Amino acid sequence: MRLLKGLLLGSAASLAVTILAPGARAADLPAAQAAPIEYVRVCDAYGAGFFYIPGTETCLRIGGLVLGEFRGFSPNYSIGGTGFYGNGAAPFHGAFAGVGVAPGFGFVPSVTQYSNARSRDATSFNALGRAELDARTQSPWGTLRAFIRIDSYYGSGGNSATGSLGSLGNTFNTTAGSSSQRESTIVNKAFIQFAGLTAGRAQSMFDFYADAYNYVGLRGSNATVALLSYTTTFGSGFSATLSAEDQASRRAAIGSTITGPANAAGTAVVPVTINGITATSFLGQPAGSRIPDIVGNFRYDQPWGSVQISAAAHQNNASLFGASALGTPAASPALPQTPAYAFPAVTSNNYGFAVQAGIQLNADFISPGDKFWLQAAYEQGAFGYIAGTNLGFNYGAVNQNRYAGSGFTPSDYSAGWNAQPNSDCVFASSTLGTFPGSVSCQQQTGWDITGAYKHYWIPTLASAVYGSYMAVNYSGDALAGFGGGVGISNIKEGRVGTNLVWTPLKGFDIGAEFMYVHVNQSRPVGLAPDVVLATVGLPTFQPNTNQYEGRIRVQRAF
Repeated sequence: MRLLKGLLLGSAASLAVTILAPGARAADLPAAQAAPIEYVRVCDAYGAGFFYIPGTETCLRIGGLVLGEFRGFSPNYSIGGTGFYGNGAAPFHGAFAGVGVAPGFGFVPSVTQYSNARSRDATSFNALGRAELDARTQSPWGTLRAFIRIDSYYGSGGNSATGSLGSLGNTFNTTAGSSSQRESTIVNKAFIQFAGLTAGRAQSMFDFYADAYNYVGLRGSNATVALLSYTTTFGSGFSATLSAEDQASRRAAIGSTITGPANAAGTAVVPVTINGITATSFLGQPAGSRIPDIVGNFRYDQPWGSVQISAAAHQNNASLFGASALGTPAASPALPQTPAYAFPAVTSNNYGFAVQAGIQLNADFISPGDKFWLQAAYEQGAFGYIAGTNLGFNYGAVNQNRYAGSGFTPSDYSAGWNAQPNSDCVFASSTLGTFPGSVSCQQQTGWDITGAYKHYWIPTLASAVYGSYMAVNYSGDALAGFGGGVGISNIKEGRVGTNLVWTPLKGFDIGAEFMYVHVNQSRPVGLAPDVVLATVGLPTFQPNTNQYEGRIRVQRAF
C-alpha cells in the first residue's frame, strides 16, 4: 500500500510540474508561426486604380462598365435587297393569279423579303455589362501587359447593335411578326503587349478615329481583330507599326449576277453549264483564307495632336457555286434526291487594298478637352476598311454571319428598299457573245470621309457633332447583270449626328444622341418595273431612304 501511494503522489507531482512549467515540454516541439500578413499595396507606376497582386510584382487594375440605353427609330416597311441584289436572282417573275400580271421579265420580291411598318419595333431597350482586367509588370525590356475585356449584351427591337445576335430574324411571317430580343457574351479584347509586340484580339492597327464620340456607328474603320503586330518608336513623336491581322474579321460578301436565261415564254429559267457545273442560279461565296491581312501605319504624336497614315493589303479569294449545292440539304438539279457536292464552277484569287490618312487636333484654346478629328480612306476589293464597326448589326460575326467585314446595314433599321451587303467583288460576265462568256469576280471601289468635333461647354457638360460620307461603286458588268441575274447597286450613304453628355461624376455619363442617315442606291437591273410592283401590292422602288433615330444612354465606367 505504501508503494502504491508513493507512485500516485509521484505521478501527480510530475503532472503539476508539466502544467505549471509548459516551457520545458514546448521546447521539444516544432514552433508553428503564423505567416506574415501582406497587405494590398497601391501601384502608382501606371496611373490610378492599379494595385500589386499580393506576392507578386504585377500591378492589376479591375474595371468595367454598365450601360443602359433606350432607342427610338422612325419605323418603315422593309424590303430585303440582301436576297436579290447581286445575289444570283433571276430577273423574271411568273404569273400572279388574280392580279393581272402576265409572265415576263422583272424580279418581284417574295413575301419573306417584305416586312410592313406596323410589325416593326419603333423603340427598344439595350443593356451592356463589361468586365476588364489590365495586368502590367515591369521588365528589362519594358512593360509586360495583359488585357482582357468581356462584354455581355442584351437588346430588344429590330436591330440591337453591337453584341446582339440581331439578324432581323422574325419569329413569325415577316409580313406580320415582330423581332425577338437578343442576348450574347463576347470577348471584346484579349491581348498581350511586350517590347513593342502586340498579340491577341485588339483594335486594328489600321484604325484612327474609330467611333470615339458617337453612339451609333459611323463609316470608316473600327475593327476588333486577332493580330500579331510590332510597333517601333523613332523619337520626337514618330512611330511605325507592321501588323498581320485576321482576314476573316475583314471578310465581306461576294456577289453574283450569274443565272440562266429565261425561256421564250418568260416563265422559267433555263439551266446553264459553267465549267461542268449545271444550275439555274449561281451564288458567290468567300473562299478560305490563305494569308492574313497585312496592315501598316506611320504615326506622329505631338502635344497639339496626332497624324496617322495607314495601309492594308487584303486577300480577296472567291468561289462561284451552283445555288443548289449551297442548299440545306444540298441537292443536285439533275437528280433532286442526290446530294450536290460543292465544287466551284469559277474561282478567283486576287488582292484588294485600302489606304487612309487622318489628323486629330487638340482645341484646348477653345475649351479644355476639345478635340477635332478628320480622316479619309479609299479601298478596292477591301470594303471592310470603310465599313464601320465589325462587331455591329446584322452583318457582324457576333450574329454568326461570315461577313464581319461588311459592317452594318446601310440604314440602321434596314428601312425601305434596303440595299445589299456590300461585296469585295461580284461575279459577272464580261462577254456579250455566247452566254455565259468570260465570268470573273470584279472588285468594287469605295471611299469614305469621317469627321468629328467635341466641345466642353463646362467641365461636366460636353457635346459632339460628327458625320461620315461613303460611296461604293461596282463595275458596269456587275451593275448590268450580263449573266442574267439581278444586278447590284451603287451605294451612297451620308450620316450626321450630335449628342449632349452630362458627367456629374467621373466615369458616370447621362447622354442623348440624334442621328440622321440618308442612303441613295441605283436601281438594280432586272428588278420588275414599278407598275408591276404596285400591281402585286408592293411599294414602288425608292432610290432614296431617310432614317431618323435617337438614343438616351446612362452609363457608369469604373
